[in-house]
Amino acid sequence: MTYQEMKVSIAGSSFTQFGKRILISQIQFSTLEAIFEVDESVQRKLDHKRRAEIREFIMDSVSEGDFYFSPFIFSSRGAIKEVPGGGELPPGSKIYILDGQHRTYALVSAISHLRARKETEEEIGHFAEAKKLQSQIDKLKSYPVTIQIYLNLETEEERQLFNDINTKRKEPHVGLVMKYDQRDEYAELTRIIADKLESKMVIENTLSRITVNSTALTSLTIMRRCLIALFEGKITTMTGKAKLGEFTKDEILAIAQAFFEAWLDIFPKRMTDRKTYSSGYSGIQIALAQTIQQLHLHHEIPYEEAIDHMRQLKAGCTWKHDDELFSHMYDPVKKRVKNHSTTNAIQKTALQFKRKIEGGWMHDTK
Repeated sequence: MTYQEMKVSIAGSSFTQFGKRILISQIQFSTLEAIFEVDESVQRKLDHKRRAEIREFIMDSVSEGDFYFSPFIFSSRGAIKEVPGGGELPPGSKIYILDGQHRTYALVSAISHLRARKETEEEIGHFAEAKKLQSQIDKLKSYPVTIQIYLNLETEEERQLFNDINTKRKEPHVGLVMKYDQRDEYAELTRIIADKLESKMVIENTLSRITVNSTALTSLTIMRRCLIALFEGKITTMTGKAKLGEFTKDEILAIAQAFFEAWLDIFPKRMTDRKTYSSGYSGIQIALAQTIQQLHLHHEIPYEEAIDHMRQLKAGCTWKHDDELFSHMYDPVKKRVKNHSTTNAIQKTALQFKRKIEGGWMHDTK
């Protein structure tokens, strides 16, 4: 029996907000996948690049542990009937996405990609790897999605809500969390460091993304990711308690400040000119942080010494898009680096940086 032929029970709690009935629930993604729909007269066109970026984040995260999404928002257009303890969706009915389209399609795409990889592993006899991929597929299918469903909105009200969500909340959200969240240890450290660097570089402290024309060198969000890469070697977005080893808070702040200040020495004068140089790109900055962590770990040297060795990139890299260090992500047609912030690209860039530094390092010791 399919979801088209059966009633779907949705456990949850209902309440009234601004005169509108809303059902809050948490359901497995496999259920959501079967009952959601997109109305293009309400939603914007799917951004395939954004879907791919979220898919990569999901696939990286599910292989390492857990990941978290804010609630998805839907409209049931009167189809859901409220019952004690939740609601019921009649056979063949759908709920319509108001916020979460790219995350939803990214989850669908991630499952599809993992299935294709699993089949490939099976065909070449790598059954242990295929089993591992199947466990990741199962995890995504059972992923608990928190949903907020408006029960009786008119189409015009859906359009208004969609516009409100995407103009009043979209970009500022992550940046504002970085700016005010007192529970995130890395966010707190980032704010302190940003204050210390305020007179030396322009830091975007509200928006989570920096445009190609921005005059800011970096953002609070990117700096936080740099700190995670610097001290933990992790390059995916993460939540939870920071793992800073035996370092004191003052030591962490001194190391981090030295790392960011070194950018001013190794980057070109027009470092925020993203059309000419890659130094203002998030993937490049995070790769530099992971490079320092790897030098510290592999050569068993203090962070301060690893940061000092990073200065060899002043002469070893032009920071232009077509520099040989960025050949793995350079697009000769568009004449710029692309997909620099994917996990794979960041890891390859960090490896390129590390090899360049080690090469110069060995030359200097002869």
